[in-house]
Amino acid sequence: MEEGRFKTVFFTFSIALIASLGSLVCGSWIGWSSPATYLMKNNQTNLDVTDYGMMIAMYDLGNFISPIPCGYLLGFYGRKWTIRIIGPMNIIAWGAIILCPSRLSVLYVARLFAGLAKGMTFSSIPMYVGEIAEVKLRGAVLSLFPIMLCVGMLSIQSIGQMLNYTQLNMLGLFFSALFTVLFFAMPESPYYLMQKNRRDQAEKSLKSIRAKDDVTDELQLIEETVTKQMQSKTTYKELFQNKANRRALIITAGASMFQRLSGISPFIHFSSITLPSTNYWMNPLLAVVLFTVSKNIGTLLHMVLVDWMGRKPLMLCSHGAMAVLTAAYGVSLYAVANGPEDHPLAWWPVLTLWLYGLAYSVGAGSLTYTLIGEMFAANVKTKAAPLCVMCLAGASFLLDGTYTTMSRTFGVCSNYYMYSAFNLVWALIAGFVMIETKGKTFLEIEEILGTT
Repeated sequence: MEEGRFKTVFFTFSIALIASLGSLVCGSWIGWSSPATYLMKNNQTNLDVTDYGMMIAMYDLGNFISPIPCGYLLGFYGRKWTIRIIGPMNIIAWGAIILCPSRLSVLYVARLFAGLAKGMTFSSIPMYVGEIAEVKLRGAVLSLFPIMLCVGMLSIQSIGQMLNYTQLNMLGLFFSALFTVLFFAMPESPYYLMQKNRRDQAEKSLKSIRAKDDVTDELQLIEETVTKQMQSKTTYKELFQNKANRRALIITAGASMFQRLSGISPFIHFSSITLPSTNYWMNPLLAVVLFTVSKNIGTLLHMVLVDWMGRKPLMLCSHGAMAVLTAAYGVSLYAVANGPEDHPLAWWPVLTLWLYGLAYSVGAGSLTYTLIGEMFAANVKTKAAPLCVMCLAGASFLLDGTYTTMSRTFGVCSNYYMYSAFNLVWALIAGFVMIETKGKTFLEIEEILGTT
């Protein structure tokens, strides 16, 4: 690779990586639940929690509320300034539960507030990263978002095993502060600047992202793309009336909703208290850490496969595999719970858990953020992305909030049989509605959506 090209790739990936630290912060909140619920269940905190599902779901509720207001912030203040707000919001949430470690009401409110920041993160960062990336790098660069999400989860789950409750929360605070400081100097999206008719600033931003002085051709392509896509009004009505926009929303919102209905949130949050903890061959906390490792491996594989194999085949294979694995997990929990203490298949639930993490991340877990970053025209992007994030959050809230009730009423296994059915449904639907977007410009994607 020639030196100029290397610098371009390096700077693009560096900026995307720093932006994606926002998802690492979200990952720390998501991963927090595993060691935190374990500490709570074993009376190592001053909190009296009876409904773990609702405590977890408060984060999803905040995530559901903030995307639409975030869409207006993205359009009015820009991508950079909106993302800058996210770090301080997380710092406030972590600070609250550090200062008031024994008040359950504070924990609920803090998780709700952090959920608001998560909704903003998922609405803004994939959009920002998708707009700063070159076409050939877009799939790989957008994969940094789920990778850093997994890194955040893995960090707090693994290190958290050695910490008490206060120290666990301090670790989360550190991640938020790190992101806040590093992102402050990042450039604005050249697409946003062009939308606001600030061509000189867009050129300056693009030069800093690409680390070169001659960006004439790419700047002209950005100008043509924005000019064409901004011809229609930026309204929710346009999102539903235009055929290309409507189909993009169906694909991306569907992928978002079924990504969470696949069962990922309950697997992350409840495995540490669902897996048997006595007379067992592996500590549940360690099993959960290795589950997150399997998710990281899957995401790294996704970076290699997404621009080679394509988006649609990965989506179908991922959900198909998860349909089988969630059903197998439910069966394994039942078999181990109703068998002898030294059950010969005691390894079954853990192995299935790890395979699920791999199947999730290699396809559905990573592709959703890629689709959010590349499917929508410039004039509706700030309207569409928040709706997709609301689908993510709504599905998570539904599954997390009902997990305890479902387990008490129908047995814990029933949750996973339901997730198996959801995975099968989306695998069938996606086969008909998805289009392939690898290697295509935003204009080419819009043309395919509008003509097929």
